[in-house]
Parts: sequence; structure tokens; C-alpha cells
Amino acid sequence: MQAWLKQFAASRSLDCETDSVGNVLIRKPASPDRLDAPRVALQAHIDMVPQPLEGRDWAHDPVTVRFVPQGEDAEFPDVALLKADGTTLGADCGIGACTMLALLAGDDPLPALECLFTVDEETGMHGANALRPDWLKAKYLLNLDTESEGVLMTACAGAVDLTARFRYGLTTVIPEGDQAIRLKLSGLQGGHSGMDIHMGRGNACKLMCRFLKHAVVNFEARLSSFNAGSLRNAIPRTAEAVITVPGEIAAEVIDEVAYYQDLFRDELRGIDPGVNFSAEICAAPAALMPEEIQDDIINTIEAVHDGVFRYSPDIPGLVETSSNLASVSSHFIPDSNQPAGETEVLCLVRSQGEETKRWMASSIQSTFLLGGARVEFGSSYPGWELSSDSLLLSRAKEVWRRTFGNDPVVTGVHCGLECGVIASLYPHMDILSIGPTIHHPHSPNESVEIESVDRFWTFIRALLASF
Repeated sequence: MQAWLKQFAASRSLDCETDSVGNVLIRKPASPDRLDAPRVALQAHIDMVPQPLEGRDWAHDPVTVRFVPQGEDAEFPDVALLKADGTTLGADCGIGACTMLALLAGDDPLPALECLFTVDEETGMHGANALRPDWLKAKYLLNLDTESEGVLMTACAGAVDLTARFRYGLTTVIPEGDQAIRLKLSGLQGGHSGMDIHMGRGNACKLMCRFLKHAVVNFEARLSSFNAGSLRNAIPRTAEAVITVPGEIAAEVIDEVAYYQDLFRDELRGIDPGVNFSAEICAAPAALMPEEIQDDIINTIEAVHDGVFRYSPDIPGLVETSSNLASVSSHFIPDSNQPAGETEVLCLVRSQGEETKRWMASSIQSTFLLGGARVEFGSSYPGWELSSDSLLLSRAKEVWRRTFGNDPVVTGVHCGLECGVIASLYPHMDILSIGPTIHHPHSPNESVEIESVDRFWTFIRALLASF
């Protein structure tokens, strides 16, 4: 993408720079009749969340898109959609990036533009965090990563990554007479761990762990491996585990899995009803976790908070603080003197408030420490709230009313936007976030409303023309 953007700029004789982490800044001079207008920056990220359905090879298969005509989507029958075939679409934040490219390639009379394409937003705002504070010269910045048309986003949550690791020696002795069973959980919707966290969808890590504890307590199960989820900012959709149980009760355990599938479907009815939970006899594993370690892992994951923790006291219905127990992965440790393993758990904590974010993260840290894990904090970025006297916000509201004849919604969002990081680097910059309507980002069910992109395009051109 970086090489493509540089070639795009060169082919149009536009000034282009990259920085040490790969962010790309393309500048377009003002139109001759707009030389006195203030410079405006636009910003979007060029990475996306790779979430494929089972059977799709994300590393090799292309993203193929499909048009869904109005009336053919059961969830959103009133609009035409663009979707991908079995993977995330990349409208987050591909629409924003394409919007900037269209403005750079077009001939609208516009003020001088600075189009900033950032990298690694989805993995922790690394591109935005590495920006030089003297790179952008604009007074105003439009972030193009909001996912609701007609919404002027003026606040977002901050976040911090947390990683917990359990390390242990493995036992290669399988209890005599034990039968190995592979457990597989799938069919959950997943979704964006900020935008969709309030929906109460099933978390594959939590659901699998719930059954594992039941199997350990009631069926003498031993745990060999536990893998679920993948990315911190996606609600985990799938999980797999291998256990052993006494051979004479293996059929009973498999029947219990069928019971739990019905239980999960009933509890998630109307919210996430497609969950599938299955079990099959498999070959004996090479090793098992020690009993005390498997109990620590299972009990800790059971105890860690997942989902909404608190709603905003200021904006009705807006989540203030949440956590996403995003993934569990167990694996062998190579080059160890004796058979050893590690189980790694990834969490993402979000909050509008910096102190509340620290408190939530500390609470989760304490839970893992009590379970014997080592805990590390990773990428962290601040929340953001636009000043109520923002000139950019006033201008945007007026342009929206003039263009569409109604008032836009002014609100905040419980997900991370690069606005918080950029505002900390450019404290005097007036920043606003806008975008078209995107549904279920960070999941294979991601879609974008086609007509909302048209209206978004109309609005952003009108807004820029107003300077």
C-alpha cells in the first residue's frame, strides 16, 4: 500500500513523504481561487482486520466483494450493501482512504490538502503514535474512520493492550485408559470489540472455558490445548480444545457437548443464535498441562471480566468502559530442556476516561496474577473529546443542514480513533471524525451501505468547499 500510494502521488506530480514507520503524507496545493483558504488535513488508516470464515485462507485468497441489492439482506433490508465473500470487507478504513484518493485525483476547487495515510491502526495505533509533531501544518483535520453516516463524532475511547502468559512443564504421560476428544466451537458473529461490545454476543473464549471447567469438575478431564480468537479488537468467534477423559465416559462427555450447544443457543437466542459446539474422538495428544496449571488457566479465564463494565454517565447508551477477552493460544515452547508449554491470553481494555481505563486494566491484571500468570501491558492510546467551541464542528453542522435539510447527530463512540493520539501531538488542531455507515466491522459479516457512501462523498466535498 505504501509503495502504491507513492506511485499514485508521483503519477500526479503531488508532493509525497513517508516517515520512519511507513505513514504516507500526500499534499495537494490549493486551487487558484482558494489560495487564501486555511489548509485542511484528512486522515485514514490503510490496514484492516483480517477475519475469515473457516475454509478461507486469508494469507493467500483475495478479498472478493459482492453487491447485495436492497431487500435481499435480512438484517438491513432497506438498503443496498457491499459485502465480502467470507472475510472482512475492509471498508474500515478503506472508504476513508479511497475518499482521500478521490479528492487528490479530482479537480474540485478546494483548499490546500494534507492527506495522511497511517499504518497499524488496528494493532495499537502504532502509525499515529509515531507521527512527528511538526509534520502536519493544517489547522483542521478530518478523520474519516467513523462508521455512521450523519454522525459528527466528537469523542472516542482510549485503550490499552494486556497480555497474560502461563508457562509450565508438560506431562507426556496420558492417564491409562483415557480417550482424547477434540472440542470445536464456531458460528458466532464476533464483531468489533468497541462498536459491538454492548450487543452481548457470545465470546468463544468464555464459552469454551465454561465447558472446560464443567468437564474438569465432573468428568476428570485433562487439558492438552486451548486455542480461541485471534485479534485483540475482534470479539472471538471460534475456539478449539483437546482434552482427555476416562474412556468409559467419553460418549457421555460427547453427549454433554450436545447439551451445552443447546444451552448456548438458548442463552444467546435473538443475539447470537448460530453457535455450533461439537466433539469428536481424536488421536491422543503428545502432552498434557499439569492439573494445577490447567485449573489456574481455566479458573482465571472464567473470572476475568469480559464485555461492558460501565455506561457513560453523560451520553445515554454509550459504553464508557469495557474489556474484550480476545484470544487464548496454547503452544509448545521450542528449544526447552524439557517438554514445556505456554498459554497466552490477549485482552483489550477500552474507556473514555484515562483513570477508569487504568482501573479496569489493573483489575484484569490482578485476576491473572492471582492465577499465576505473568502480565504485560502493551500499546496504549488516549481517549479524545472535542471542545464544545470547535469551529470545525460548527462549520460541519451548518454544511450538513444546508446540504441535507436536517441536523446531524453529534456524539461519541466506544472505539479507538486516531483522533486521540493526533490531538495529543497537535493540541491546537481542530479535529472531527466522519464517515459512511459500516455494519459489523472486524467480522466476516462486515458491510457498507452504498448510498451512504454517496451522501458521505457529497458532504465532505461540500464541507471542504466551505473553507
